[in-house]
Amino acid sequence: MGALADLLATRREDILQRFEREVRTQFPVDGQPRSVIRDTLPQLLDELYELLNAPANGESPSMIHGQMRRTAREHRAQRHALGYDVTQIVREYSVVRDCILGLLEETGGVLAIAEQRALNRGLDLAMGDAVADSERGREEERREAEEERMALLERERAARAEAERQRAVLEGVISQSGDAIIVADARGVLRLFNPEAERQHGMPLKEVGPKEWVETYGLSNEEGHPLPLERVPLYRALQGEQVRDELLWLHRPDGTRLPVSVTARPLRGPDGTPAGAVFSARDIALRRALSQEREEALALLDALLTTAPVGLSFLDRDLRYVRINPTLAALNGVPVEQSLGRTLWEVIPDIAPHVAPIYRRILETGEPELNTELIVPLSRRGGGTRHYLVSYAPVKDREGRPILVAVAVVDITDLKRFEERLRQTAEFRERFLGIVSHDLRNPLSIITLSATMLLRQEALPERALRLAQRISLNAEQMARMIGDLLDLTRGRLGGGIPISPAPCDLGPLGRRVVSELEVAHPARELRLEARGDLRGEWDQDRLAQLLGNLLRNAVDYSPEGTPITLALDGGGERVRLEVRNLGEPIPAEVLPGLFEPFRRGQTRGSGSTSGLGLGLYIVQQIATAHGGGVEVRSTREEGTVFTVQLPRVVPRRE
Repeated sequence: MGALADLLATRREDILQRFEREVRTQFPVDGQPRSVIRDTLPQLLDELYELLNAPANGESPSMIHGQMRRTAREHRAQRHALGYDVTQIVREYSVVRDCILGLLEETGGVLAIAEQRALNRGLDLAMGDAVADSERGREEERREAEEERMALLERERAARAEAERQRAVLEGVISQSGDAIIVADARGVLRLFNPEAERQHGMPLKEVGPKEWVETYGLSNEEGHPLPLERVPLYRALQGEQVRDELLWLHRPDGTRLPVSVTARPLRGPDGTPAGAVFSARDIALRRALSQEREEALALLDALLTTAPVGLSFLDRDLRYVRINPTLAALNGVPVEQSLGRTLWEVIPDIAPHVAPIYRRILETGEPELNTELIVPLSRRGGGTRHYLVSYAPVKDREGRPILVAVAVVDITDLKRFEERLRQTAEFRERFLGIVSHDLRNPLSIITLSATMLLRQEALPERALRLAQRISLNAEQMARMIGDLLDLTRGRLGGGIPISPAPCDLGPLGRRVVSELEVAHPARELRLEARGDLRGEWDQDRLAQLLGNLLRNAVDYSPEGTPITLALDGGGERVRLEVRNLGEPIPAEVLPGLFEPFRRGQTRGSGSTSGLGLGLYIVQQIATAHGGGVEVRSTREEGTVFTVQLPRVVPRRE
């Protein structure tokens, strides 16, 4: 062991005390405790000792150097926290060297060259790392400073770009504003005049001062008198006043006057000094015209509400009455003044639960609901009911959103009572016809029987024979008319014409009906076309009546010399019967009511008809009773075609 290593082993505390004394004298560590001042020095002394003994112990100096660098790094971090710069850190390592060598000299120790080299090598590593760390720090600071400078430049560039963008936006807003915008500088000279200002004033910007404003731009009051300068809103803003929504009139060069609503405010610089004033004006000519129209419309609406013979009202989205006329107020039983502002439930509590869903549906969908019948019990008014016909319609704003519901109410109670009396009268008449028709069958049967007996007399004179034949034919015609009346009564009052379905073949039935009609009308050409399976379960007598009515109708309403065709088609699940005749088509306005009772047209056939106009009605009733239906089409090219569709089996009635 050399003298220096022995010193580090035996006089370690003396070295630390000398170091502490020198540091407190030479460096800014006032008030710091011993532990802070000594910091990593004890560890450094141990590492120097190990470095001096490394050759004898067989240790690698490079490993010890690495540990010394880590210790020095900790020391630098601690000293940086105390405010040391790199020079002070290097000086502190020189103090360590001086303390060690000074004590060695005082004790008379001799420093070997190898030990001196090892000591200098260890301390130089620590000082070199400090310098290198400082250089890296300065380079990092320079890099950070450069980055900060570039970031600052970028922020400045972005700020300028944003300022330009905002300026462009501001200029766009000003130029496209629907309000006139005028700016005056601190002396009152006009400097900015946007397009709307030019339109309102009828002239471009003129850079004139306050004394010329009134005359140049025709500023006046509502009576047309020039506005005193001290009353001009822009001038008042220059004096520091804020003006809001004042009426001003502009006399334009073309001689017209324009009312504008004006706002003016003073402008101030960043330091608060006056910088001018800004003036904005809104064209209110349209608003005044619309306001006048609105007042006129409301006056007309009030006149309509007051004089209308029907109940009218308007309700808002909360279902409160906004307007109601005296007619509806009387129907509700609540005066007009007590209805306004109140809800449905407050005015008509008994009816509100039934009609409120309709109001809400209209406010949601915007679709009207017209001619809805409302029945109101009158338990509090002596019993009975009242009938009203109510129509609901939305009132929409400019965007098409429903904001109100308009309601029209018509009291149809008297009309309902009148309709009921008419129904009862019609029912009585039809029952009377049924009774009379039924009672006429007996005397008619006696007449028919008597005529038949006379026709069988062989010795009957020719004149009497002709009379008997005439009696028989007319009796037969009367029997058909009475049968039609009875069928009408059954159809209207008895739930439909009764039928008795049974197996039936329409082929033979059609031939029989055609043959009978040929006997009665020998001059007409009747054709029968039959194809397919014509069997089914039907009431044979009723179908014979149906075919007879259709064929007689074709004879009566078609020109002589034209054919009439009965076509029977059984090619599908249903059987189709068609009766076709030529001639003038049935007028389009007649077709919808053709199957109603007592409808008779002008005959164009081989003779006049004495029917009651019930034939087609009975055809429809017979087809319906069999679960089928009848249709008609009529054109000049095709003629008139009646088509009956019948199922093969009559559906059972529930």
